[in-house]
Formats: sequence, C-alpha cells, structure tokens
Amino acid sequence: MLGFAAMMLMACEEPTPPVLHESAWVMGTVVEVSWSSRAADARNLVRQAFDRMKTVDRLMTPDTPDSDIGKLNRFGGSRFVPISPLTCRVIKEGQVIFHETSGAFDITLGPLIKLWGWDRKKPALPARKHILEALSRTGADKLVCDFKGHRAAFSQKGMAVDLGGIAKGFAVDLACEALNKGGIKNYIINAGGDLFVSGQLPSRMWRIGLQDPEDPHGIIATLSASGIAIATSGDYEQYFIKNGIRYHHILSPVNGYPARGLHSVTVLAPSTMEADALATALFVMGQKKARQWLGRHPAYQAILVNTSRHIFASKSVASMVKWKKRCKNNVTYF
Repeated sequence: MLGFAAMMLMACEEPTPPVLHESAWVMGTVVEVSWSSRAADARNLVRQAFDRMKTVDRLMTPDTPDSDIGKLNRFGGSRFVPISPLTCRVIKEGQVIFHETSGAFDITLGPLIKLWGWDRKKPALPARKHILEALSRTGADKLVCDFKGHRAAFSQKGMAVDLGGIAKGFAVDLACEALNKGGIKNYIINAGGDLFVSGQLPSRMWRIGLQDPEDPHGIIATLSASGIAIATSGDYEQYFIKNGIRYHHILSPVNGYPARGLHSVTVLAPSTMEADALATALFVMGQKKARQWLGRHPAYQAILVNTSRHIFASKSVASMVKWKKRCKNNVTYF
C-alpha cells in the first residue's frame, strides 16, 4: 500500500516547468531572456518585454535624429524640447546619480564621446586642447528639465546627452515589469552584461558568471542570486592602443580621458538602471573612492577588479559568490 501511495503521489505532482530561452538584438547588443514558467502565453510575454526594450532604444538613441535624445541634442541649446515620460524618468535618475556620485556619472558626456570617436566605433586620441574644450560643454547640472511638462533644454550651447551608461539598464527594468505583470516570476534578463535575476530555477538559484577582464573566454567567479540587478563596466571590450598606451571608452568627467586604476566593476543594486549607472560611476571613481562611496551607501554592493588583478568585494556578496581557484587568494572583502 505504501508503494502504491507513493506512485499515486508522484503521478499527481505537477511536472517541473522547462527552462526556455529567447534572444533578440536590441540596443546594440544581444539580449537574452531565460525563464521557467508553465504559463501558456509566456513566450508572447517575453516578446512584449523585448518590445519595451526596443521602445527605449527608439526614444533614447542619440544617433537617430528623430529620437528624444537626437532632437534634444540638436535643438536643446536654443529652446526646450519635448521628451517622452520614459526619457524623463531616465534623465531624472541620471541627474540624481550625478549628484549622489559627485559627478562621477554624467549623462552629458556626448561632446567627449563624439570627440573620441566612440559614437562611430572609430576611436582615436584627440589633442588635449580639444578634450578640454569638449569637457567645458559637459555637466548634468547644465541640463535643465521640466519633468512635469516633459521637456528639457541645455543652459549652454554645444552640449549633448548620451544615455549609454543608463538607458540599457532602464530597458531591462521595463522588460522585467512586463514579465512580472504577466505572472512570470522565475527569469533572468541579460542585456550585454546588464541583467536582472528573479526567482530561481526549479532545482537551484540562477548562476551568473563574472567576466575575467583579461580573458574574454574566462570568468573569475560565479554568483548565485535572486531578486537583484547586476551590471558590469570594464575596460576590456572597447579600447584601442596608441604608442603602447591603452585607451578605453569609460571617460572621466573630471579630465576627459579614460578612467584609470580599475579593470572592471560589477554592481549589485535593486534596479538595473541603478546598477548600470553606478558600475560606470564607481569605475570612474577608482578603487579607494569607490569603496568609500559604497561604505556610505549600504543598499549597493560591488566587486572591483584593479589593474593588478586584485579583487575587492563587498562583504555582503561573500555568501553569493564562488571564486575560481586562481582568484581566491586575491580577494579582499570590505
């Protein structure tokens, strides 16, 4: 009888939902969604999530003349320009983080990004005088916003917004809203290193590999997490070498040159928009100032890899991370 009862119990159990995957090219990168759900319309919900991300891309890409940012950059030096509520949300958060990080994250680095050629993927080393001139046309505090009226302008001519360090994270958050609203609770969205993890797999937590900044095919650790956003900024994907010096795309709002001292920064935060922007900000700050900032903001955690390959990690990530054997002795928790 016990054997029969056990067989009946097994027969009544619901089958484990499969883990499904779908990807799309959005915002200049491959966006991958993996989910575990019995919902019959799950795949349609995932496509709705992609559509939300494409909306962000359409509104906030500076290269498109008719996008919100394209129009703001063309006309914002002479008048207020109407922008969508979604673009307002991103600009508002960008200005908040600008002030919270003492300018380490700045959404108005458009003139510098253009000067260096990163917008065209044809980078070159500019003359110092040109860097200083472009730098004089930056500063998120010079971006005047009427958020209730959904419009923005610049207080100085020649300025330009570039939301490349925050818009992708916001797009991931919008995609999460679509999945949550549709009842999908167990998923991971990865947009080229900006990701959000929700719920878990049927038998374990989601695991995320942390890129080794010196090995494109390797990782330094795996992170087991749920209900959190994770974003990484690093100097290893977009760079060029001139006269033996490596120049990467993460520019310092202080001097207009690539920020030095760190190889990569991974941030854990409540939202992907915050994680995205803060990964850039902490990279710009450098190891010492980044650790000090994190000490004053306990809602965020980070893993910092410096150019000597030493790793500094927030104490609270210790229970989530499994370091590769070669990295274990190079970790300092703070």
